[in-house]
Amino acid sequence: MILSIIIPVYNEQQNLIKILSFLNEQANKLPIEIIVSNSPESIDESGMVCKNFDKVTYFDAVKKGRAAQMNAGATIAKGDILLFLHADIILPKDFYNQIILAIKEGNKAGFFAYQFDKKTFLLRINSSFTQKDGFFAGGGDQCQFFTKETFEALQGYNEEFCIMEDFEMIDKVRKHGISFKIIQSKATVSARKYQTNSWLKVNLINGYVFLKYKLGVHPIKLRKTYQSLLRESL
Repeated sequence: MILSIIIPVYNEQQNLIKILSFLNEQANKLPIEIIVSNSPESIDESGMVCKNFDKVTYFDAVKKGRAAQMNAGATIAKGDILLFLHADIILPKDFYNQIILAIKEGNKAGFFAYQFDKKTFLLRINSSFTQKDGFFAGGGDQCQFFTKETFEALQGYNEEFCIMEDFEMIDKVRKHGISFKIIQSKATVSARKYQTNSWLKVNLINGYVFLKYKLGVHPIKLRKTYQSLLRESL
């Protein structure tokens, strides 16, 4: 089975060098295609970085926002399975075999547990919650994957969501009773938010914004709230 890895980016050239070095090597051994969907608002050299990797398909998306960029990548993907990956996340080495196993077990979707690239007690607490299903499971940095048929049946990511699009997507998976798996081979996630903000502050903000999402607050208001409190671009 072919796995299409779709990476939405916005000024991520430094992270792309690292992630594409790993993925391009894997694509030389496994049936994988790599698609980088760049934001129309990017002003860096992401396109030039991608030219250094022969297994990478790069394009500039027409619409900005991760949801729109991921949907655009999905439309050109040739794979039987679609994996959506943030540019600052490194997959475990056995990611392909783990995804194929999950699909062969009858699952139509899934996501990865993760660990942080900085080892602290408090961050280990955070990562432990990604290993099991729960209120916050499936969104954030958990690298969602779907069979292409399932992704199309769900009509892709909701492009009205400029934030929380992944949580909205996993809510659709649950609503439709689609079987999914949490892969325990951990992805590695950047702890950069926690380095520029305190652990407590990040978690309080995440919880507050998630609650507002559950209460039906419009995504644009959610983004403004998040940016004003954390002061980090999305």
